[in-house]
Amino acid sequence: MAAFSGSQLLLKRQVTVADFFAGDPAGRGGVRVAVKDLDGDSRADLVTGAGDGAGARTDGYLGRTLAPGTTPPPAFAFDPFAAVPGGVYVG
Repeated sequence: MAAFSGSQLLLKRQVTVADFFAGDPAGRGGVRVAVKDLDGDSRADLVTGAGDGAGARTDGYLGRTLAPGTTPPPAFAFDPFAAVPGGVYVG
């Protein structure tokens, strides 16, 4: 998953904020992504949800832990409906 700076995209510059594998490495159904300020620090945080063919695994990553070339630790991770194969939408 690659995340880019929104303010830099507005200036027509592509600046990578983070680039890491989110979700289950064995999964091939993709990852659904949302952006939200989860911790109230006025920075964009990422929420990812498993795509098609997976359970409902949901992970959150804090913006302050995002850096190019690193995999951030999840702020939270849970899978409330692991038996549901359709994935989960976040947002």
